[in-house]
Amino acid sequence: LTDPMSPSTAVRALAEVFPAEGIVVLESPSATLALRNQLRLSSPGSYYFSSGGGLGFGMPAAIGVQLAQPSRPVVCVIGEGSAQYAIQSLWTAAAYDVPVTFLVLRNDEYSILKWFGMLEDIVDAPGLDLPALDCAAVASGYGVHSNVVNGPDELGEALSKALASDKPELVEVKVAPGMALA
Repeated sequence: LTDPMSPSTAVRALAEVFPAEGIVVLESPSATLALRNQLRLSSPGSYYFSSGGGLGFGMPAAIGVQLAQPSRPVVCVIGEGSAQYAIQSLWTAAAYDVPVTFLVLRNDEYSILKWFGMLEDIVDAPGLDLPALDCAAVASGYGVHSNVVNGPDELGEALSKALASDKPELVEVKVAPGMALA
């Protein structure tokens, strides 16, 4: 294992506790391939993803999907940068007791934008390194129980508890920066 863990390792920890009837809403562009390779979703309506690559849909979409499918657990897998586009969604989840689990894969950068920059031979573009955004603290401020974890075992345990909760929960884990391709 690496320290911090790879996004693939984090998604593998999710896969180990993910319920068969679970739904994923994905807005972690740099971990998209990792999720698709580690988590098998075969039931219809189990995977929501913005095919256009726009940011800001994941958190509100996860809440909407959970409200539409109250008998199925919903996990929103999101990067800490992507979360900033609709972070106020946490208030809605708390105000209406929507039991979404938000899994924040924190890599301290906009990895997808750095990757796009690399494709265009753009180096050192400003604003792509994220200072210590503390999604867990923001979640707590909105009334959502949050947990910052380290390592796959701790992550799996926190996700199990979050999935069993009847309230919104946020689990944040540090992952290695860069694009996760496996």
